[in-house]
Amino acid sequence: MLSSRSRLALATALLAPVLLYWGFDRGPSEPEVRALEGNVTNTDFYLRDARIQQFDADGRLHQQLQSPELEHYPEPGLLQASEPRIELARKGSEGRISIEAAEGMLMDSNERVDLSGDVRLHDETADGPGLRLETSSLTLLPQQQYAETDARVRILAPGGETRGRGMKAYLEERKVELLSEVEGRYEN
Repeated sequence: MLSSRSRLALATALLAPVLLYWGFDRGPSEPEVRALEGNVTNTDFYLRDARIQQFDADGRLHQQLQSPELEHYPEPGLLQASEPRIELARKGSEGRISIEAAEGMLMDSNERVDLSGDVRLHDETADGPGLRLETSSLTLLPQQQYAETDARVRILAPGGETRGRGMKAYLEERKVELLSEVEGRYEN
């Protein structure tokens, strides 16, 4: 017969793998799913195939947001958009600015929009094709018509291409500053 000390060691040896397996069975993604589910219950509304328009004091279209799916979170005051398409009318001139991305987070106050995933900005002018900008993330301040990023940027314009890291774009003035690692290629 086994002594009580031997039985305890044998029971520990048999139960340890089972307890370890049970404890480590939960992967790192499970807590994230629970957190996401917690946020989903805080959603006060969602829209499908949404188009939200804002007009200026003269009744002209100032900006527009289109998205296949929008979810609103009232506590932080955010609107989460899948595949957002934003159009901004130029303040003092003709033309518009179109911005597309895979995802977007918009503040309720419309002060800031954070875009991520294949962000493309196209400056459409009345006199022809304007500049196109591509990056992985972009912060847009719609009221100031200003955008910035710390990510790599590719700018395509008639006759050339410029790349860099980090950018400040003053959209109304059509002025873009690349902050570092700038390279350009131009054709005549």
